[in-house]
Amino acid sequence: MIMEYKFDEEKLVALHFADRLDDARAKKIIEEGSVSSSQEATYLSKFFWKMVDKSVDDEAKKLPLPCDGGAEFWTEKLLNSFGGYLERVGFEVEWDNEIDNA
Repeated sequence: MIMEYKFDEEKLVALHFADRLDDARAKKIIEEGSVSSSQEATYLSKFFWKMVDKSVDDEAKKLPLPCDGGAEFWTEKLLNSFGGYLERVGFEVEWDNEIDNA
C-alpha cells in the first residue's frame, strides 16, 4: 500500500526535512511511499519526531519551507498522514511506541 497525503505539499515538506537532516534512509522511504518492515516503520516514526524538532529550530531561524504555510501546520498534517498510513499497513504499534516516547 502506498502512502497517501491529503495535500501534495506534505511530501515536499517531508523530503525537505529529510534533506535538511541529511537522512537518506528517510528520504528513500518517503520517495517510495511505503514501508515494508517493522524496522522501517520505526525508522519513519523516529524520523517524524526528528523532523518536528528540526522544523522548530528552522522556524526560529526563519528558514523557509518549500511551500506556503508554517512548519507547525505541515508537521501536523504529516502526523496524520504518517500515523494513518502506518496504522493501515499494520504498524500502529511502532508508531504508537514513538508517540509515547516523544
